[in-house]
Amino acid sequence: MTARTIFLLTALSTLLAAAPAQAQPRQSLMEYVSANIGKDKALSTTEQERLMAAIRDRFANYANTVVRKNDTAAADVVMRMIIEGTFDENSPERIAEVSFAAFQAISRGAPADVVEGIALYGYRKKIPGERISIWSNGYRELTDFKVPPEVAADLVRNAMEHDWDDQTFRLLKQGLIQASKERFNLRDYATYVFGNMLTKKQRPGALSATALGYFRKIAKTKTPPELPPYEGVFSRKPTDKLVYEAKPQEPAPAELPRPGGAPPASESQPPVQAQITAPPPEPQPAPSAPTPMPEQAQPTHSTPAVPRSSPKTAKSEPAPKRALTPKELGLAMATLWPGLQGSARSYLGTPYVWGGVTHKGIDCSGFTQNSYGENKVGIPRVSRQQWKTGEHIEWNDLREGDLVFFNTMGVGVSHVGMVVNAQGPKFMHASSSRGVVQDELSKKYYKTRYLGARRIVP
Repeated sequence: MTARTIFLLTALSTLLAAAPAQAQPRQSLMEYVSANIGKDKALSTTEQERLMAAIRDRFANYANTVVRKNDTAAADVVMRMIIEGTFDENSPERIAEVSFAAFQAISRGAPADVVEGIALYGYRKKIPGERISIWSNGYRELTDFKVPPEVAADLVRNAMEHDWDDQTFRLLKQGLIQASKERFNLRDYATYVFGNMLTKKQRPGALSATALGYFRKIAKTKTPPELPPYEGVFSRKPTDKLVYEAKPQEPAPAELPRPGGAPPASESQPPVQAQITAPPPEPQPAPSAPTPMPEQAQPTHSTPAVPRSSPKTAKSEPAPKRALTPKELGLAMATLWPGLQGSARSYLGTPYVWGGVTHKGIDCSGFTQNSYGENKVGIPRVSRQQWKTGEHIEWNDLREGDLVFFNTMGVGVSHVGMVVNAQGPKFMHASSSRGVVQDELSKKYYKTRYLGARRIVP
């Protein structure tokens, strides 16, 4: 045996010995999805089998895509689409179609966290993965250029609802980016462009050029713009001054036991990633003023020593005033409910819009925030923060006006609704496929994913 042969055999032996330790766990996409669907207690065995059959059929050759332990983003978005679809009781075929479109978009390089919000439009109308990819990448590019998330989301909504082609989307996107670079008021600019796009049917390139020229002109003359009538998801009407504002409590309340012995969400939901970044499915308005640095990051300045000859006593800061409770402010649900119920019901039929806050389109936490806000009670914008407000209420004590929370993503609070009838109980919420609707909270789909309830006003 030659020295070369001995060397090669030794190297091969070393590689074979090291291979098991270095190999990464491998799992196909269908194995990953099937394992997680099998843990969903909201579905019967028959329902699970029908759903998996539809998914396998739609994914076809993509079914064997490898899901690595350290990169489950695409697979987790697929699971989110599946969970949302079953939560809204869509057909297995529709769930498979939406899930596949989301997977295709991510495969084309679209950011998973944005796809997770935009792909839900597939439950309203059929949207190919290529288009979801264009919209998702466009949304990310817009927000990277400081376009407010709700304005970027409104461009996507318009493209979806009015079937704007990809070239129209790109041209209007570039106009918004240029408007941001020139520091125009982007809500006014978007109102001008989207309003004229819908009423005058102008070509997108020419309209963007006209809009930029117009806003440059009024910037020089410092005159307010003349805007067409337009209501977008960012066109929130000003509300009356708040009488009471519910602040989030820290730490957040623990997830609560499900009614009727239902298993915890961690048992009934697929273990959707801890690795993936949560989506912005509820884009928030850009702050009107720069956000101050956290206290620990604020620059500190040393205080010069006070001369002994003229000692001074530092004035103590007055203690912050304690916020008044709803009871101390004279607020009670008995008197608040007629107005609150009227506000909530005014949104019935409003379509789900990612980040929406108006009757033109709204998301789940926008619906609850608006309903309370229109009655002079403020609550936070996103469901995770709403979960931290008010007081915990047991299932058997639910009444009108209570907020009810759900786990539809496997990572805690991700959906919120409002009880509108204690009998049942019945609640209203913004469904991704049906818009704002009223449902029975005791239905299996909701009861299994129920986390708990909070009472804002006693």
